[in-house]
Amino acid sequence: EKTGQDIRGMDAVVVGASNIVGRPTSLELLLAGCTVTTCHRFTKDIEAHVRRADLVVVAVGKPGIVKGEWIKPGAIVIDVGINRKENGKLVGDVDFVSASKNAGWITPVPGGVGPMTVATLLQNTVDAADQLHK
Repeated sequence: EKTGQDIRGMDAVVVGASNIVGRPTSLELLLAGCTVTTCHRFTKDIEAHVRRADLVVVAVGKPGIVKGEWIKPGAIVIDVGINRKENGKLVGDVDFVSASKNAGWITPVPGGVGPMTVATLLQNTVDAADQLHK
């Protein structure tokens, strides 16, 4: 919404089917008017699903599982994965450098979804405290 992109009618692919991120995200995208495919550990040929997607959300906890060449030109890419490499560097589930060449919009790791998660958590905490004192 904040980008002004109209996602209604887009083909969305969510890579990851966790109860925390994958499934709720798939439902929210469906409610927003997307045609949604949820890829999970038994999905065959994740690459083919990602290649046709206008919007890709990845949340599996495997660094670089989605390659940049898989990203459709102009696609929106939301990388929820946070992985620490052996050298201590934080990276996402999407190969950011190569994916940036094709993506129209892409969230970085670190600095993308993570800060929004913290901000939302803080806002929910403040809202809960307000409700408690009413």
